[in-house]
Amino acid sequence: MAAQVTSMFLYVEDVQDSLDFYNDVVGAEIAQVHTAFEGGPITLGILRIGNFSLMLHPQDEHPEEFTDTRLGVGMHLQLKVDDVDAFYAHCLDQGAYTAVSGEPVDQSWGWREFALKDPDGYVWSIYQDKSDGQWT
Repeated sequence: MAAQVTSMFLYVEDVQDSLDFYNDVVGAEIAQVHTAFEGGPITLGILRIGNFSLMLHPQDEHPEEFTDTRLGVGMHLQLKVDDVDAFYAHCLDQGAYTAVSGEPVDQSWGWREFALKDPDGYVWSIYQDKSDGQWT
């Protein structure tokens, strides 16, 4: 049986802030924005990164799921880019929080990477694969 991860839900404090971050900083395309009623608060924002969908839901609609928890904790996401140094410079230009790891670093397994935090504290490892095909 073949399987493929196609999307992920993230619960966020402010869907619009997260949409702006992922669109402006990460370069994700805003695919859909939903509200319960016209002019109402956003109840779902869907972004596309290649063939992957990132679905943003407001945390306050699910308070029982977040008792004694904090957004962004326990999850580390990865985003592969063609030029990690150019992406890092873009993040700095956009005012994104990149101080999690500092500047891009060459890793022993062949990646050059840095860490980026979104507005809710979700950490993204932004990397360029320089392993000559060891990682696919």
